[in-house]
Amino acid sequence: MVFRFQTMLTTDLLHRTLHFAFILSAILISGCQSDMEPIDCYEIGVIGGEQCTLGTLVSIKNLKNVGETIQYYDGITYKNVVRIYSEVSIPRASKGFIQFREFDREKDRELRDSYAAICLAILAPYPVPTIVATFWSEEPC
Repeated sequence: MVFRFQTMLTTDLLHRTLHFAFILSAILISGCQSDMEPIDCYEIGVIGGEQCTLGTLVSIKNLKNVGETIQYYDGITYKNVVRIYSEVSIPRASKGFIQFREFDREKDRELRDSYAAICLAILAPYPVPTIVATFWSEEPC
């Protein structure tokens, strides 16, 4: 009877230890994974300004099927192009890395209006999606 009680106690202690080790491992692994999850940071190539909206046209390199293919004023065709309005300062660089959110017509009315320009009919805005840059860097984020 004493032997059986000791065996039950040892088995119970082993189960609790394994249970604790499993939970601790799960917490540590999930903590590491959250540190390693990619931040939505995308490499872009700056094409140039847009005459009508004063937005910046960029080609997103590592996020597919977001933008449109356009032929810019310089005659070169670019793929995956979007228009950027920005909450942050964007230097005149040829490439960079951004984080962005979708453009909201109501929420971003003031932002859009600050980019408004008088436009000649021959310089209609490019038919590309508009996004709002919330972060900009010349180095990967």
